[in-house]
Parts: sequence; C-alpha cells; structure tokens
Amino acid sequence: MKKGFTLIEMVVSISIITMISTLFIANYRSSNKRTDLILAAQSLVADLHAAQNNALGLNKYNGSVPAGGWGISLQTGASSYVLFADLESPGVSGNLEYDSSTEGNINYGARVTDFPRGISISNIATSLASSTSAADVTFLPPDPKTNIYDLNSGATSTAIEITMQETINNTTKTIRVNFLGLAEVID
Repeated sequence: MKKGFTLIEMVVSISIITMISTLFIANYRSSNKRTDLILAAQSLVADLHAAQNNALGLNKYNGSVPAGGWGISLQTGASSYVLFADLESPGVSGNLEYDSSTEGNINYGARVTDFPRGISISNIATSLASSTSAADVTFLPPDPKTNIYDLNSGATSTAIEITMQETINNTTKTIRVNFLGLAEVID
C-alpha cells in the first residue's frame, strides 16, 4: 500500500481551501464597512455630546462664548458634518443656522468631521417633516436648551432622526436626538 496523495485529492483540497478563502475575504470587506458605519454613527453622537458640553461649559469661540451656543450642521447626501459655534443671539436673524463664513473656523474650536469613504447621510427627518435636506442641532447655554432647526421650513422641531448609509451593503444606522438633547443610535 502506497502512502501519499493522489493528484485528484490535492486538486480537491486546494479547491476547498480557495473557496473558503474567497468567502472569508468577501465577507471581511462587507463586515468592515458595517463596522465603519457603526463607528461613524457613534462619532456623530459623540460630537453631538461635545457640542452640548461646549454649551454647558461655556466654551469660548474666538475669545467669547457664542451667543447662540454650539451645534452640529447636517445635510442629506453629505459625507461630513460640522461642529460649529452659533454666534447670533436668540431672536436675531441667522440664529440656529450654521454660517460657514464666520462660525466654522477650526482655529477657534469648530471642526468638520468626514465620514469614512462610502458612508453618507441618506435622510434627515424631523418631527415636522419625514425628510429634509438640511438641519442644525444647537445647544443654547447655560441650560443647554436643545434647538432642532429644519433649514427647509425655517421652523424648530422637537426631534430629529439622522439616517446614515454605507454603499456596499446599503446598511443604515439611525441617530435620534430629542428636545432634551438625548442623542443615541437607535438601530
């Protein structure tokens, strides 16, 4: 009796190893994108809390506490968001809205956060509208009072849901912020 492998046994073994390796590599890429989406959603929640903490802590922007507090600016289809200082006082035109020319200077504490490649905001829904193209969430010191401002309607809302999507698997994550400032990933 001869010991060893026949050519057919080797071909079958190599085929099985190749098939298993291919399945592993394909699943690794898609699970990596899902992980990127989860981390991006958690990053947005963390920055919402950072804006809230900036308002609570009376953090300064360009040497003074922003009259309108701190906030996050969001746009449907965008692959980034902005943490900004709202310089206009409540009741003044421009309050609750992000103005990129004066309120987003990174040298004073504002910042733009980019999502990983292939991840974007697919929908923004407020308690007033099931879909809007842009909204700002601001926190007014010292409480901090939470303002959810729908830029399309020009009205404030009591809640917002931000849906983020990754393009490989079309997986989504939704972040909810309520009128009390509670921000969480809900799915």
